[in-house]
Amino acid sequence: MAKYPIIVCDDDKDLASQLAEDINSSIQDLTDDNESYGKLKEQVTFVANNFAQTVGYIVANDVKNGIYFLDIELSQKSKDKNGVDLAEFIKKQDENAQIIFVTAYDKYAPLTYRRRIGAIDYISKSLSSSKIIQRIGETLRNAFDNLSNNLKFGKRDFTYKVGRRVCKMAEDDILFIEHSDVQHKVHMVTENGEVEYKGNISQIDKSAPFLVKVSQSYLVNPSNIIAIDSKEHAIIFDEDKMVTYSRAYKNVVKKFIAEFKNIEVM
Repeated sequence: MAKYPIIVCDDDKDLASQLAEDINSSIQDLTDDNESYGKLKEQVTFVANNFAQTVGYIVANDVKNGIYFLDIELSQKSKDKNGVDLAEFIKKQDENAQIIFVTAYDKYAPLTYRRRIGAIDYISKSLSSSKIIQRIGETLRNAFDNLSNNLKFGKRDFTYKVGRRVCKMAEDDILFIEHSDVQHKVHMVTENGEVEYKGNISQIDKSAPFLVKVSQSYLVNPSNIIAIDSKEHAIIFDEDKMVTYSRAYKNVVKKFIAEFKNIEVM
């Protein structure tokens, strides 16, 4: 199997085949135009037209480190599994999965944010053919870089102390760290809970490059941001988890929007 399997799933067979062709062409362009990608031998591995076909292939072949181009609406029947359901299944099977949604239904975008799929891009079928191909090239480059870094460095842990006990938390699970109401402590909010420990924002800012300062009180993990409300100066991680950024850091927030294509701008 390819080092980075590429799987396409769209219920429209013609569109699925066209997307596969566009992906293969984009990879060829990438290898031709950039020496750093010259050794890539990847091509679309499997084209599916529904949830069951995709799941069957992934399980039978134990797919890991894959790149997945998924339509969100895989059936006209509302009770059937959709692309977001498929993405959730994929994430459980392939922790390094690079999810790209390619769909005509922009109304489903908020659903992917609420369910914290962690898609690296969201491409609308309403774009022109040339624009879609451009976006495919951009997102493939991002996906290959992400996978290469994951394989090279693995998942990294953030280390902190609670009393005398040394604790570790996967960097990917951390949403943000803020000043605590308790003096000389900080409050860390993660995907699975919250913890307070002795520390200060300035020291953590220097020692944890995956976190970015957005005010004197907050450090955020930009890879876990699902939306940014520029009017309210709010950074949103979940329906009930958000922080505010100060005006002095508005350019930092703009960089988040430019770099992380899955962030919704409100």
